[in-house]
Amino acid sequence: MRLQAGKFTLDVEDVAVVMIFRQAEETFRPLAAQRKIQLEAILPEDGIAVRADPLRVSQIVGNIMGNAIKFTPEQGSVTIRSAANGNHVAIHITDTGPGIAPADMAHLFDNFWQARRNDHRGVGLGLAIARGVVEAHGGRIWCESAPGRGSTFSFTLPRAG
Repeated sequence: MRLQAGKFTLDVEDVAVVMIFRQAEETFRPLAAQRKIQLEAILPEDGIAVRADPLRVSQIVGNIMGNAIKFTPEQGSVTIRSAANGNHVAIHITDTGPGIAPADMAHLFDNFWQARRNDHRGVGLGLAIARGVVEAHGGRIWCESAPGRGSTFSFTLPRAG
């Protein structure tokens, strides 16, 4: 099924959450290993699926996991897990990075925004794009973080079935 969402089209189908996690592991394990970061995917129970565009979901997960690995120091960890709740499935990506200052939390999902102005590891669009894609699916995205304690980025997608 194709849905028009703002400026892009979603090709929506049932997507197994296990497949989302396996793709994320396959994509990011080499980078995590190179950076000496433990990457863990806590696989959901079989049969849990979301109603979503698989390419767009990989874009959301890629933007968040890429940031998690980029900002987590050596010997740290990044974990992806999920929780089915009623009509939605929440996906949580947790890192042991430096955390985010409370003053910066309100701007995380803004276009071209970066906590460190002189950080040239991106242009500040990844989380804004992730927010747009999540919202186009009818979900929501948020972050829980504290300086020195890492961050958990979470988003919901409609549950299949």
